[in-house]
Amino acid sequence: MAEHHIPDGLTHEIYQLFEGGHTTDEIRTRLSKRKIDGALIEELIATIRARRMQRRRGRGLIFCGIGAVILIMAFAVTYVLHLNDIDTSLPLYGLTTLGITLLFIGMIFLFG
Repeated sequence: MAEHHIPDGLTHEIYQLFEGGHTTDEIRTRLSKRKIDGALIEELIATIRARRMQRRRGRGLIFCGIGAVILIMAFAVTYVLHLNDIDTSLPLYGLTTLGITLLFIGMIFLFG
């Protein structure tokens, strides 16, 4: 791919358009009206998509990590309460449900 000089602020502007809910076609049309080269437009859009996916993957890893920690805590708390003959319903069902939910949300961010 040829090296292009990306004007200052253009990447940020495109990122804001993506975050604002504009489609890729709308962004291409806006940039084409400004007489920006088609190859540069495609490079900018690919760069923004890569950044957005990297951010989503980071969030996904955080959610998966928190979910895994909660699941481990749920096991430990349930085990200790069981050894002491105390009701284990809340940690067994509540914390496990919370941990699995966070784990699945993280997986959606990672793979979606």
